Amino acid sequence: MNIFGKKKKAKPTAPSAADTAKVITGLRGKLDMLEKRENHVQKKIDAQISEARKRTAAKDKKGALMALKRKRLYEKEITKYQGARLTLEQQIISLEGAAMNVETFKAMRTGASAMQAIHGELSTERVEDIMDDISDQMNIAEEISEAISNPVGGALDDDDELLAEFEEMEAEDADAQLLNVPSVPATHIAAAPAPVAAAPAPAPAVAAGAFPDAPTTAPTAAAGGADADELAALAELEAMMA
Repeated sequence: MNIFGKKKKAKPTAPSAADTAKVITGLRGKLDMLEKRENHVQKKIDAQISEARKRTAAKDKKGALMALKRKRLYEKEITKYQGARLTLEQQIISLEGAAMNVETFKAMRTGASAMQAIHGELSTERVEDIMDDISDQMNIAEEISEAISNPVGGALDDDDELLAEFEEMEAEDADAQLLNVPSVPATHIAAAPAPVAAAPAPAPAVAAGAFPDAPTTAPTAAAGGADADELAALAELEAMMA
């Protein structure tokens, strides 16, 4: 006798997947046996029904009643077999579901352990700190690039000043081109074609010696600004009349 109370029962250990499969296989074997026994008893019931009909045909009432009583006993036995089969089938379904749940749980636990190992060095605060550091370093890199790209000592002036200087140079260049235009000599200017004079009418016959003397001096420019072409035409006419 234990004076310190009842001894605690040890917790049953969870069966392995192999043990569960073995139990299910045993239950299926019992289920097959019950099915065979039920078929055997059903044949006996059919035999008793046939016997009762024969006795009834032979007017053997007592024999027919005995056959019907045996049939009823066999039917009760079949009912027990059917109940036992139903219980075994429920156990098999429950065991299969439990085994599947165990395997699913193991897979989930393995996945959770893997995720925990992966995220062991990560946390929300550490990720935010790293993102802040990356942003700071990118800003520093941009500032360094801008500092490197700027010319040393203001090598480039302001764009407005450069544009004003360029416009001033263009104005000076235009003035120089206007001052350096060469003058065109008068001899290079093509004279306008002189109008063709109408053919002179035939001069009337003049007695010999009536012609005026030819001028001995070169003709001067006509008053009123006659041009060189008119003077040349006049000289040609005088030559023809000489």
